[in-house]
Amino acid sequence: MSKSQQRKMHSSFSSIQQSYKALLQEYEQDSASIPAEMKTLYSQMQNMHQKMAQNHDHMMSGQKKNGMGMHQDDGPMKKQRQMRKRMQNGMTREWYGQMESMHQQMAQRHEQMNDPEKAKRHRQMGQGYGKMKMMVPQDGQPSDKPVNENVDPALLDGADLYAQNCASCHGNNGQGFSNTFPPLVNSKWITGNKSVPVRIVRDGLQGEIEVNGETYRGNMPSFKARLSTAEIAAIINHLRDKSEGDYSKITQDDVIEISKTFQNRNKSWQPKELLGES
Repeated sequence: MSKSQQRKMHSSFSSIQQSYKALLQEYEQDSASIPAEMKTLYSQMQNMHQKMAQNHDHMMSGQKKNGMGMHQDDGPMKKQRQMRKRMQNGMTREWYGQMESMHQQMAQRHEQMNDPEKAKRHRQMGQGYGKMKMMVPQDGQPSDKPVNENVDPALLDGADLYAQNCASCHGNNGQGFSNTFPPLVNSKWITGNKSVPVRIVRDGLQGEIEVNGETYRGNMPSFKARLSTAEIAAIINHLRDKSEGDYSKITQDDVIEISKTFQNRNKSWQPKELLGES
């Protein structure tokens, strides 16, 4: 990323953060009249913003170091740094995509609450993150080699991984938020064919889906740059365990095989694709 691109990225991020802080101040002033579920969503959104900002700072710090001419040596060390850079860029794009989705959903919720002004501001922030996502260099995809390839998913804490990566949108217990984010527990998108939840977590999902008789419209971002294959399996198994019924465990080999099958996928899945209807 050139210096001019870095300045543009910094300017965009600062502008969104200013809008976000102003919105939070208004939220605090109006908190007494805000429904309990909306308060929970705002709290989850704040947690997500903090994690995203940390990732943004880490990515920008790396871009500045590269711009100073550091790490110009050849050989294995250079390849490792290039790989880490690609992985960091991938994670950053995913975080911006997650923030884009969160603000779009919050905009829809405010429209339902007949608050067009807050809806407009959330939508603008979502669009801002969408533009920032496009600014991040896309110099190849992160390696498909799992970060913890020798780890059995059963040895990982799926509940903790879920809390870190999924609860902000889908709730601490996986029950989702009505009209905003769909429930995951007892959802066919989780309990069905192993390939479906794996592809959703890896590549994202965009479009209209129905869960437990309720329709949800949104865009779930990809997590393949942030989660290893074992972590993906552990999270999905945690949700399948919490669902009613007896569902087979997803192994790391399952995730690796599915990942290889769709390794060239570079966009979110449409619901009909996952259900084999297109």
